[in-house]
Amino acid sequence: MNNDVIFAFSVFQLTFLFLDVFILLRTSRDIARKSEYVWFRVLIFTHLVYLICNSFWSLAEYDILKISRPVLTVICTFSLLAVTNCSTSFFLFVVERLKVKRLISGVGLWFRQIPAFIFSALIVTSPWTGWVFRLNQDQHIEYGGMYLPIMILSSLYLLGVAVVAAVNLFRARTTFLRKANGALLGSVLGIFLFVFVDGMMVKASILPAAVFAVILIIFITLQESNINSDVLTGMNNRRKAEEYLTEALSGVSETFPMYLYIGDINGFKGINDTYGHIEGDDALIICGNALKLATERVDGFAARFGGDEFLIAWRPEKGKDTDPEIFIRDLDRQIEELSGDKPYKLGMSVGFVRCADPKTTLNAYIVEADEMLYRKKALIYS
Repeated sequence: MNNDVIFAFSVFQLTFLFLDVFILLRTSRDIARKSEYVWFRVLIFTHLVYLICNSFWSLAEYDILKISRPVLTVICTFSLLAVTNCSTSFFLFVVERLKVKRLISGVGLWFRQIPAFIFSALIVTSPWTGWVFRLNQDQHIEYGGMYLPIMILSSLYLLGVAVVAAVNLFRARTTFLRKANGALLGSVLGIFLFVFVDGMMVKASILPAAVFAVILIIFITLQESNINSDVLTGMNNRRKAEEYLTEALSGVSETFPMYLYIGDINGFKGINDTYGHIEGDDALIICGNALKLATERVDGFAARFGGDEFLIAWRPEKGKDTDPEIFIRDLDRQIEELSGDKPYKLGMSVGFVRCADPKTTLNAYIVEADEMLYRKKALIYS
């Protein structure tokens, strides 16, 4: 192996290592929900371990670096652990990100990690059993009978990501969701391609590049999501609302109208003044969750517009007009159910407008819905 190849290999590994550290430092807690954030960081740390171990292992395989047998055994063990756990942590991140209900609580919470525990146990004990790998007399790695099954079963985690992303891509109603799920699906297909190519390479691995591609895609997706999401409630923010509604209004007509609602929390200032801002935040979160549930039922759109104001939009089936008050009554039920035993009555006043003219601006429709909102507010406080 000539010096140019050694230099290129070293730069290749170091580049990904520094990029991992860069992304790790740029990933703040508010970029995602806690569960997503934790598994994303686990993925990055696991990739860092893999990069370091893979570098030493490759240098030892090419007899460039002399490493004692016990140390090389530890390096090989951690390298294989990192490979399998990259797949696991990626899968668990996607499960949390896409909120796959059957796998984020109860039996599913344990079931999803059992294979990873088994893989780890087989790898850790392999220096004594030789089931997954062993070092021959020349201190080169030889794989045991369990190596291929573990790699295949570990790839099922990636297959799980592909299935979940494909299903969500098919169900996605917005361009943003289609792009996010498409990126996840594309990254998995890319990994499988890298694995195929990697299998033809004897003493070096290009898997670090594949895993880093996934990390980069996730990082970009989280950043884009953060730009378009409200941190407190997890809803769409004002920027996303204006973008979505401007596009949606261009396609309305008398036979295919859209209802636009604007609502705010009744007595929100009183909640803050009496019970504190933490309780006020809780009220915002409850109303946000209620709006998500209510809009899911009608395949609608909801966003926090600012302060305690929310924007909602949904379209009846084409050619079929529907009583817009039905949505408000459903929202009231959702808020009541989610409020529990709060020491105050939580509720929202909501005004709406029927949008059927694509030439009317978004601001004009908002003003009209706002006028109805304040008429309702006047009745409450009169």
